[in-house]
Amino acid sequence: MAATAVADPLAELWNHTMSEGRSDLFCFDTRKITMTGIWTGDNPLDFSLPLLLFQIILVTATTRAVALLLAPLRLPRYIAEILAGFLLGPSVLGRVPHFSDIAFPVRSIFILESMSLIGLVYYTFTIGVEIELHTVLRAGFRSFWFAAASALPPFLVGAVTGYVALSSAGDEEGGGTTTAAKAGQQFLNRLSFPVFLGATFCSTAFSVLARNIAELKLAGTDVGQLSISASLINDTFAWAGLTVATALAHVRYGMVPCLWTLVSGVLIVSASYLVVRPMLVRLARRVAEGEVVSEAHECWVLVGVLVAALVADAGGTHAIFGAFVFGLAVPNGPVGVAIVEKVEDFVVGTLLPLFFAMSGLRTDTAKITSTPAAVLLMVAALAAAILKVAATVGVAAVFGMPLLDGTSIGLLLNTKGIIELIILNIGRNKRIMSDQSFTVLVFMSALITALVTPLLALVVKPARRLVFYKRRTIAWPQPDAEFHVLACVHMPRDVPALLTLLDVASPSDRSPVAVQALHLIEFAGRSSALLLINASAPSSSFEHSAHRRSQVELQFKHIAHAFMAYEENVAGVSARTMAAVSPYATMHDDVTSAAEERHSALILLPFHKHRLVDGGMEVFHPAIQPLNQSIQRFSPCTVGILVDRGLGGVPGAGCRVAALFFGGRDDREVAALAIRMVYNPAVDLTLLRFAQKGGSFTGTEFDALKERKADDGILREFLDRANSVSAGGGGGAGVEYRERGVFNANEMVAQIREVEALGKDLFVVGKVPGLPALTAGMAEWSECPELGPIGDLLSSRDFQTTASVLVVQSYARPSAGGISAELGLGGDGVPAAGRPPRPDQIHRGSLGNRS
Repeated sequence: MAATAVADPLAELWNHTMSEGRSDLFCFDTRKITMTGIWTGDNPLDFSLPLLLFQIILVTATTRAVALLLAPLRLPRYIAEILAGFLLGPSVLGRVPHFSDIAFPVRSIFILESMSLIGLVYYTFTIGVEIELHTVLRAGFRSFWFAAASALPPFLVGAVTGYVALSSAGDEEGGGTTTAAKAGQQFLNRLSFPVFLGATFCSTAFSVLARNIAELKLAGTDVGQLSISASLINDTFAWAGLTVATALAHVRYGMVPCLWTLVSGVLIVSASYLVVRPMLVRLARRVAEGEVVSEAHECWVLVGVLVAALVADAGGTHAIFGAFVFGLAVPNGPVGVAIVEKVEDFVVGTLLPLFFAMSGLRTDTAKITSTPAAVLLMVAALAAAILKVAATVGVAAVFGMPLLDGTSIGLLLNTKGIIELIILNIGRNKRIMSDQSFTVLVFMSALITALVTPLLALVVKPARRLVFYKRRTIAWPQPDAEFHVLACVHMPRDVPALLTLLDVASPSDRSPVAVQALHLIEFAGRSSALLLINASAPSSSFEHSAHRRSQVELQFKHIAHAFMAYEENVAGVSARTMAAVSPYATMHDDVTSAAEERHSALILLPFHKHRLVDGGMEVFHPAIQPLNQSIQRFSPCTVGILVDRGLGGVPGAGCRVAALFFGGRDDREVAALAIRMVYNPAVDLTLLRFAQKGGSFTGTEFDALKERKADDGILREFLDRANSVSAGGGGGAGVEYRERGVFNANEMVAQIREVEALGKDLFVVGKVPGLPALTAGMAEWSECPELGPIGDLLSSRDFQTTASVLVVQSYARPSAGGISAELGLGGDGVPAAGRPPRPDQIHRGSLGNRS
């Protein structure tokens, strides 16, 4: 006797609710929201709240686990979220008996999807905040051409594929149950499905693209800037296509609802820009003047997002369209950044994975029943991606750009993300596309993104170029040669001390100085993505209102203006300001690359601690110290770390400087910098040379003689320059040379304190002193090894000095006979001809004394 099939009432309820001809039916049990406890025999998964919490935990944990497993492949997080949803869906874990019934019962889908849509509403709001229309409008002529070339061909491929798929016999896009309903649905799909498919193919994930550009160190390149600008334009085009396709979905109800849907979208955009934006702009102006974004302001904006979503959904478009338009109305300045930071962590970390889980629950490989239709969509998706690359290569050729640059831009614009998934979900929810089309397109989105990532590493990432230039140190045979300096800045408070140091080391009437200021910006979170738009923009391009700029962008503007003013007020100085947006872990690559491109002889770095009011030092950011150490390790030139104790408040004219010389390569760079200071007419300079009594050089006798000759040579040059300048009447305010013999570290410290008691504003020391016997025990208690033993001593609170400290590390040449021989220098970097005699034979005149 055959078993009688028992119908699942919940499944019937789901099918009835999702059917085209459904009627309103609401069933709920108020006793099934919260439980009384497992001790009374309740099952937590039988109640709404415990089940929802369990689902959020399960989805979040699965997403994080997949992201951790894929971390070595360096794939975007989007891939991990798609795979996590796929694992939880019917294609994998859903095949385990009773898993879906326990973890994702039908009665919980409504609540779970509502929660995911709330997260999606706020996420699309943040997308709107980071897109500024003025940024799109000033993207440039080339950006619009690249955007058009990367959007129109894929859109046409999607539209043609949609019509071909719908024209194929047996295609399931209709979805109706009766002949009339099916015919109406086919008519609907012929209008909306091609538009949806085209918008899907031409979309680009701006946030994922921004992170890729930051990781690939392309923020300051033509490729990075064009890709970012084109992606903004593409995203705007994709949202417009989504709106039109959503309106076309109402054709089945007649042309009047379709037109009213379009009118509703226009009214929402108009209200956002004519009503909401002026209010937020006024708030942003007050915040720029010092007012704080209060909790009430943030609350009203977040509630406004929900209002916009509600109005858009009621108008027939979609809730996320209203949230996106409301985000566009928020100026991307302090207000926008503050609000994004409020919602980002919770939405992205907790609610957004629910959306991917819901997409995974809808992705069912068993729904792929028509192989030809599935293959058609797969081929179309790949063809759209290839055409996007080919089109950008063609545009690059028109503008005379290299082939690799066009290929790089095309690959970057193939980066997929949540926007594509949003379009697919809306299309499925509105019955515009079938479950088969949805499943295939989700897989292709993940596949293309996964393929693009390794191709980016091979094609886009610039190889480490060997840049050949001669001057990599401060010491140089031609004193009038241009001196290139790369000044790194983390925040505006670093600028005054750096400018004072440049002023002190820059002679007023000789040796022109070319300064490039590099603003180091940490790439972290969605609020950093838009910074890439202006990462390489010249300082003169900042002509927009302050309320349109984020706090970091305003800092960049202030830094750029400070260096522009320095260039205008100081003769012989040229200054340029750039930005490097990158994670701190890899930021040293940006710095060293910039130094090589600018042929820098010196890199100036701020110390990772800032001075407090009581004289102590406070860590500004813990990642800056390892960053400075990495720059020292990989630097292509000399590096100086400036410990600022108020040097910015000291005028360049009248600065009192003490240069400590122990010998060795680093200290010879200290002496070379002191030689530049000799020409400054208002610098009070003291060079103190230490000699160890009863000590000797370590190493071979030849090395000892070589080091001593190099030290004597640079000091002879210092004294000759000082004597010649003094005789000509153009010397500094005071130049003094001293020699002190010491037996141990205690006597050395006493001599340094004696100089410090004279009231010095700046100490200049080498990282590795040439008398290791004096400093052998100091390294054991050193807190900052990047400063060396002497620099760490002077910067410690125990030394009790108010003077700033500049620690210099010389560039290590590959060999003594390589670059140095080419330039006519010794391995030490001083002129090989006419080596000076020993120090006891040097004529000192009236410049100093010896003891």
